Amino acid sequence: MIEVATRRMIQVWDLHTRIFHWSLVGLFVFLIISGDLGDDLIEWHFYAGYLLSGLLVFRLIWGVVGSEHSRFISFVRHPLHTMGYLKRMIQGKAEHHYGHNPAGGMMVIVLLVLLSVQVASGLVTTDDVIWDGPFYSAVSDDLAELGSMLHHQVQNVLQLLVVLHVAAIIFHRFKYKDALVPAMVHGKKPDQGGAVSSGSAGLLASFVALSVSAGWVLYLFSLPL
Repeated sequence: MIEVATRRMIQVWDLHTRIFHWSLVGLFVFLIISGDLGDDLIEWHFYAGYLLSGLLVFRLIWGVVGSEHSRFISFVRHPLHTMGYLKRMIQGKAEHHYGHNPAGGMMVIVLLVLLSVQVASGLVTTDDVIWDGPFYSAVSDDLAELGSMLHHQVQNVLQLLVVLHVAAIIFHRFKYKDALVPAMVHGKKPDQGGAVSSGSAGLLASFVALSVSAGWVLYLFSLPL
């Protein structure tokens, strides 16, 4: 009988990061659909935006106090280093990373920044008919107009980046046999040699991140539209 060796799996992504990721995916899809359809879905579009802003607040905190591979310090690299990695990746010579590789890390930062701009602009925008963002009355007309413009333009950029992100995942799957999607479901990746599971962050870190993000979301829901 031939025995097939199974590679040891190690924990890379903690539960918080995985829930964040898939919640972000679901909310992003709903926001795109509800924003395009408008009408009766606009109110829910705002509410989904509130939830998305809570996710962003959580991720910013988790990027500092979370588990090893979720921290910004573990995957944010100098742009020149990232460009070098991209070159090696295209050549099929890229080194293995358990967490985000330099290109993936750059994508994470760009997406977080643009999503933050998208959320902030949505909070001050108006449709000039029925719906106003909760902070619309607190800003000048010029700033509200800028917010409306950004809210429409950044959406297009985000959709393009998501397509690139999915394409990169497919590329890694076939070029490097790196199953990134399943890893973001169960949190584990094959051990490439002597790695140690990153584990989870402490209870205090979880409490702080969840409390601050939940408090922010509850505050937004308390505001009139």
